[in-house]
Amino acid sequence: MAQPSINAVFQAIENRTLPVQQSQELVKFAQHDGFFHLAALKHSRANALKAWFADKGLTRVILGANINGFGCQIPGCTVEYLEKGFFEEPNEAIRAEKRAFLEGAIVIVNNNDVGQAKAEYADFYTQCDKTIFIAWDWDNHHWLDLSTFLAAHSDVYAPGHHENLYLLTRYNWATVGPVYCGTVQWSRQFLADSIAKIVTAKRSNAPLGKHIPYAPFTYRNRVVSTLSQHYPSIGFSDRNFHVRTPEERLEEWYSHKVHWIAPVLNDVAIRIFDALSTGGIPVVPASMQFLPPIKDISREHIVFSTPDDIMNPKPLIERAVAMFDAGGADGIVARHRYALDHHHGDQRMADVMRFVRERFAS
Repeated sequence: MAQPSINAVFQAIENRTLPVQQSQELVKFAQHDGFFHLAALKHSRANALKAWFADKGLTRVILGANINGFGCQIPGCTVEYLEKGFFEEPNEAIRAEKRAFLEGAIVIVNNNDVGQAKAEYADFYTQCDKTIFIAWDWDNHHWLDLSTFLAAHSDVYAPGHHENLYLLTRYNWATVGPVYCGTVQWSRQFLADSIAKIVTAKRSNAPLGKHIPYAPFTYRNRVVSTLSQHYPSIGFSDRNFHVRTPEERLEEWYSHKVHWIAPVLNDVAIRIFDALSTGGIPVVPASMQFLPPIKDISREHIVFSTPDDIMNPKPLIERAVAMFDAGGADGIVARHRYALDHHHGDQRMADVMRFVRERFAS
């Protein structure tokens, strides 16, 4: 039986004109005068912040609780951290103390620091007029309700993905990047100190690919379920990795040669760089092959999967394992160093601070 043509399949896609309708509506939506008024108010706030920080310097950084696991090092800056639930404080006296604590700081929050406390965070942002707020948003590819809020309620908005930038820049003219997600579950020093274990560990040929299931992303869930029929080491996991020690998490990663990455929406997943930093080879959808920052990764250190590979992954995994074995210890070290030098949280924070200094330094 002959296969249908590409055009026939394209024409048969259900509700095929939906993206066109959405795009037209989005363009119309983005013309609203409210966006100009928002930009003017944010510009006035930025000028006031620039004047206030002029003789004080941009040297004190406070990171949100959800990005505090990588021992952040920023040259020329001290780094402090917010406790979990910082913005949710109901006691007004304590909230006043917290506002005083934030004065004179550059506060870098993640979307997960704000998602359950939008109103409370908005109050801090409004009242802390001597604090620069940066939002590093890891979910701007799908959580638009929160992303538009964060863009509006930040002095610099740093989306973690390249999706929806036209819309989000309407809420914040100081949108930078994208500042792609990077390795943030281990510090650079911890990873560097662990290189002997990473190099000498006995590794399984079976690919590791434990993913948290997300109900809206049925395609991705089907991919993971299909692959798990071939490799039990690919499948769904709970969130217990959050309570495991860095050593336990590291051991899980360096116990495999290959890591299958199943993004939720073709996004640049943190797992890609976790795999590289622990010496493994990530398997990434070929749809991302020529996109930044994937396009810059040496093809000796990454493998790309096709639809055929999802149905029959064994040949691709064997090729990835052979690539790992051929590279040996030198390949492990090269991947490790590349990830630490280019895709660790420290590099991402350095990028953010470069944008901050350009916008707010005298």
